[in-house]
Amino acid sequence: MPNPYQQSVSLAVGFMVKIMGNLESSCGKNPELVVDFCTGIEEDSDIAFHFRVYTNSMVVMNSFQKGGWQEEKRMFSDPFMPGQPFELRFLVLENEYKVFVNNESFCQFAHRLPLQSVKMLKVKGDTVLTSVDTF
Repeated sequence: MPNPYQQSVSLAVGFMVKIMGNLESSCGKNPELVVDFCTGIEEDSDIAFHFRVYTNSMVVMNSFQKGGWQEEKRMFSDPFMPGQPFELRFLVLENEYKVFVNNESFCQFAHRLPLQSVKMLKVKGDTVLTSVDTF
């Protein structure tokens, strides 16, 4: 699959994204993975939910609105292992996104922009994507 990957989406309560892949180190650095739920395809589009994995460190969640990053939420836990396959799922609920890693509940992120404003899913980083499914 291409990396970076992007796909148009139309979010509603109950919508799910499932991403499968394998994080790979390049040049000895810790691999990173970014998943963005965006309002458009332009680089300066608002990001309703930004999910960034810093392996061996933390996960950062945020939103980008009107040209600026909002209050960051950090999880000092990292269930991702470089060189190991992963399954990452995002479930859209009424008030939040619920995130699962390898079938385990990992975290949640409250909606900061209306669900209807999200039009694009973007995935990028030091990963070999094996599948990105929406349902």
